[in-house]
Amino acid sequence: GVFSLEVEVTNKNRSTARKNGVSYQLIDADQKVVLEGTTDIKAIGRGKTQKVGFDGTLPLVKKWSAECPNLYTLLITLKDKNKKTLEATAVQIGFRTSEVKNGQLLVNGKPILLKGVNRHEHDAKYGHVINEASMIEDIKLMKQFNINAVRTCHYPDDPKWYALCDKYGIYLYDEANIESHGYGYDPKNTLANKPVWEDAHLERVLNMIERDKNHPSVIVWSMGNEAGTGVNYLAAYKAAKKLDTTRPVHYERAERETDITERHTDIIGDMYRRIPSVKKWLGTDNDRPFIWAEYSHAMGNSNGNFQEYWDLVDSHRQLQGGFIWDWMDQGLNMDKNGQTVWGYGGHFEPKGMYHDGNFCFNGLINPDHTVHPGIYEVKKVYQNIDFDGSDIPNGAVKIKNRRFFENLSDVMFEWELIRNGVVVKSGTFGSEALKPQESKQYHIDFGTINDDAEYFVNIYGLNIKPRPFVKIGHVLAEEQMTVKGRDWKNIDKLTVDAKVNMKEQDKQVVITGDNFSITFAKDNGALSSYVLNGEAIVSDPLVVDFWRAPTDNDFGNKLPKRGKAWKEAGVNAKLDKMTTSQLEDGSIHIHTVFSLKEVEGTVNVDYTVNSAGVIDVDYALEAKGKKLSEIPRIGMKMRLKRSFDNLKYYGRGPIENYIDRNTATFVGLYDSKVADQYFAYGRPQENGHKTDVRWLSLSDFNGVGLTITAIDQPIEFNALHQSTETLDPGEEKQLRTMADVVEGDFVELHIDHKMMGLGGDNSWSSKPHEPYMYYADKSYRFKFRLTPKTL
Repeated sequence: GVFSLEVEVTNKNRSTARKNGVSYQLIDADQKVVLEGTTDIKAIGRGKTQKVGFDGTLPLVKKWSAECPNLYTLLITLKDKNKKTLEATAVQIGFRTSEVKNGQLLVNGKPILLKGVNRHEHDAKYGHVINEASMIEDIKLMKQFNINAVRTCHYPDDPKWYALCDKYGIYLYDEANIESHGYGYDPKNTLANKPVWEDAHLERVLNMIERDKNHPSVIVWSMGNEAGTGVNYLAAYKAAKKLDTTRPVHYERAERETDITERHTDIIGDMYRRIPSVKKWLGTDNDRPFIWAEYSHAMGNSNGNFQEYWDLVDSHRQLQGGFIWDWMDQGLNMDKNGQTVWGYGGHFEPKGMYHDGNFCFNGLINPDHTVHPGIYEVKKVYQNIDFDGSDIPNGAVKIKNRRFFENLSDVMFEWELIRNGVVVKSGTFGSEALKPQESKQYHIDFGTINDDAEYFVNIYGLNIKPRPFVKIGHVLAEEQMTVKGRDWKNIDKLTVDAKVNMKEQDKQVVITGDNFSITFAKDNGALSSYVLNGEAIVSDPLVVDFWRAPTDNDFGNKLPKRGKAWKEAGVNAKLDKMTTSQLEDGSIHIHTVFSLKEVEGTVNVDYTVNSAGVIDVDYALEAKGKKLSEIPRIGMKMRLKRSFDNLKYYGRGPIENYIDRNTATFVGLYDSKVADQYFAYGRPQENGHKTDVRWLSLSDFNGVGLTITAIDQPIEFNALHQSTETLDPGEEKQLRTMADVVEGDFVELHIDHKMMGLGGDNSWSSKPHEPYMYYADKSYRFKFRLTPKTL
C-alpha cells in the first residue's frame, strides 16, 4: 500500500524557530515498526506553518474495514539538530479506499452494504453531553445487533466517537451541522440558494473535513440535512472534493427542487423513499448508488415491513442499504408519580410553547440503552449470513457468507429439529471457512420423518472467536425452515362422552358438567362465566373486538379518527339473535348474531360445548359499510382473573411480533408469565402481540386454567395485565408516560383472527403495506377451541 503523509509544523514561539527535523514511525498491532522516515525542516518564522511530506510503500498492508478494523499507530517526533526530542504525538490510522465506481459505493474495492442507523448524541440524564462509556455501549449494541454503519445526524460528533468507530469497526457518514429546514426547500427561500450564506455553508463542511479527515471509519462526507439546495451546496460540494479526493460526498437534498443542474452529490439517498418509487428510480441513474439517508422510521412500536426493504436491496447492485431513523429515544429522566420515566416534548416547555410531542422517540433503543423489540427484526434482516432452506425436507441447506472481507472461520453452525415446538434432535457443523460472498450446500442428518407432527429446523450461526462486545456463542445469524407443515385438516374434532346439561334461566343459559359450570348471558350473548373445580376463571365476558391501542404510526396516519367506526362497532355490538339447542351427539350449540351499526356489518358467533366443558367457537364477520378504514383487528377479547398468569404457547416468540414484523421470531414452544409480555414504550401504545399461534394456555399456580387452540388456521393473541383502554389515549395523543399505565387485577386476553401490520415507512402519513391490511370488502371467519386445564 502506498503511504503518503503530510505533517504541519507550526511555530508558536516568539522568535523564528531553529532548523529542526521531523521523523515518523508506523507501528502495527504487534508493536512492530513497519515503516519510518526522517526529514529536515527549515527555520520557521514566528506564527508560521511549514508542511512536510513523506511517501513510502507498505508491503502486506492490513486494510481497515468495519469487518476487519485494522489500525496502525503513527508516531511523529520533532527533534532538534542534536537529535533531542522536542515534541511527539501519536494517532491511530487505517488504510482503506472509499469511492463510487460503476454505480456502486466501494470500500477497498468491494460493494459493501450499509446496515445503518442515524445516531444523535443523547443521554437520559445529561442531555446532549455524553461520555465514553455511553459511546462504547452504543457500539456494543450495534455490534450485537449486526449494525455496521452510522450517520452522525445532523452534526459532527464528539471526536472520541470517531476514534471508537475506528477501533471497533463502524462505517460513518460524517455529517456537517447544517439544517435550515424551517425556511423550506423553495429555491427562492432556502438559505442554500442565497449567496450571502455561502461562507456559512462552506465553513461548516470544510471544518468537518479538516477535523475528521484522518479517521478511516469516515467513508462518506455528508454536507448537511434538510437544508434545501442551490448555489451554496454546489460550492460546498466542489470545495469538499478539492480538499479531500479520497471520499465520496453526499447530500440528500442535492439536485432536488433546484435550478442547479450540475451534479453535487455522489450518492442518491432520498430519505423515506418508498419501495415502489425506488424501483422506478432503478435504471435512471447508472453512475450512482442508492442508499437511504433515513428509512424505516422506528417511532414507538414500528419497523414493520423491514424485510421488504432488504428484499429490494438484495434485488439490485446499486441499492446498498440505508440508515434507520433512528438509534435512541431522546427522552430525559423525570419523576412522575414517584417513578422515573422519560419525558419528551410538552413535559418541560412553558405552556403555549411549540413542541413536537414524542417525535424525539424514534429509536431502536430506550434512553437507558435497553432495547426495543423491533431491534431483533433489524438484527435478523441485517445478518451477514444467509440460509436457503428450500430443500430442507431433504436435509439440505445452502449457506451464503454475505460478508465482503472476512471468511466464516469464526462461525460454527448449530441446528435443531423441532417437533411440535420441542427439540428432538440437534447437531453442529463447521463453516469450512466459507469465503466472502461464497455459498455452499450443507447436509443436516435429522433422520426420517413419518408422523403427522409439525417439524422445523432452526439453524444458528454462533460466534467462536473472541472479539470485543460479542461473546463466544453469540448468535450472529439464524433461520427457521419448515420441514413439514401443520396439517390443519387433522385437528381433532370435538368429541362428546355424555349428554351435556343445560338450564335456561331468565337472564342466562347455564351449562354444567362434572367439574365445570359455563354461563352465557342473554342480554349480550357473551360467554360471561367459566367455573372450573369451583374456581371462577373468567372475570369479564368474551366479546367481539376490532380495536387496538393506537401506535405512533397509527396516529401518524390518523387511524384513531379514520378508524373510529371500528372502535365503536366493538363497544356497541348489539345482540340481534341468540338460540340454544342440543345436538344429536349430546353437545350444546349456542348461536348468536350481532349487528354492527357503525360499519353496517354482522358478526355470527357459534359455540359448541361438550361434556368435558370444551367449547368450540366459530366466528364470522361481514361488513359492508362504505368508506371504512382498514380493520385494526378481527377477533374477540375476555378477561381472566389475574391469578391465571402462567402463559405457555406454541407460536412465534418469545418477543412481541406482528404480521409485518415477525421474521426474527420463530415458531416454538414458549413458557413465561403474562407480565413478561408487556413492553413499556416511552409513550404507551399497542404491545405484546403474538402471531402464527397454534395454541396457548393460561393457568394459575395449581395448573388450572384454559387452553385456546386454533382449529383451522393459526390465530394471534395478546395477554396482558394492561387493558386496551388504559393504553389508548383517544383520538389525540396525550402527554402520557409509562407511569400512566396501571396494571389491572386481571389478564386481558385477545384472541385474534388477524391484527393489521405496524407499518414503518414513516410516522406521519404512511399506513402498513397492503399485504398486511384487512378491509371490509370480504368476509372473515376463524375457529378456536377453549379447553379447561385441570389438576
